[in-house]
Amino acid sequence: MSSDSPTSAKILNLERASNFMRQFRDPDSRELKKLSANQFMEVWSHYDRDGNGYIEGTELDGFLKEFVSSANFTDISPDVSIHH
Repeated sequence: MSSDSPTSAKILNLERASNFMRQFRDPDSRELKKLSANQFMEVWSHYDRDGNGYIEGTELDGFLKEFVSSANFTDISPDVSIHH
């Protein structure tokens, strides 16, 4: 299957739309909502992929990219590097 097939494009669009942090932002103002302790732990667990209790290295990179992207009106996939 070629990488520019319609299925691949749909998967890429789904990945861009599935920003985990977006659910914790007001959809109109993009302000971060207040998080309960349980919600905070849900966020922590989502990004602590190896479950060691720390968000480090690539886990931190993924969190920061999604956090910033969730505040923007255009999505950036967590796997996209931005170079200036």
